[in-house]
Amino acid sequence: MSGTFSADVSGANAFQRAFAREGRPLSTYIRRRRLEEACRALVAPHRRMSVMEIAARWQFADSGHFARAFRKYYGRTPTDYAATAARETDAT
Repeated sequence: MSGTFSADVSGANAFQRAFAREGRPLSTYIRRRRLEEACRALVAPHRRMSVMEIAARWQFADSGHFARAFRKYYGRTPTDYAATAARETDAT
């Protein structure tokens, strides 16, 4: 194993341990941040990406996986969430 790879792995492990001390896995934090960024893209004023493109941009396996993860986190599908945001924007 090269020295650089070994240092990278030990740094990543330290990062994971830091999150574990907080009571949540690093993977949970990363998934939450990806969903939050995807959500921002969905409600952007002049959105140019489709739900499928947003899912790919934030590295979800496919649009179905993205929709399930989004619904679990936000309680609505990405399409419904975006439509509701658009209606609220139009109403103001």
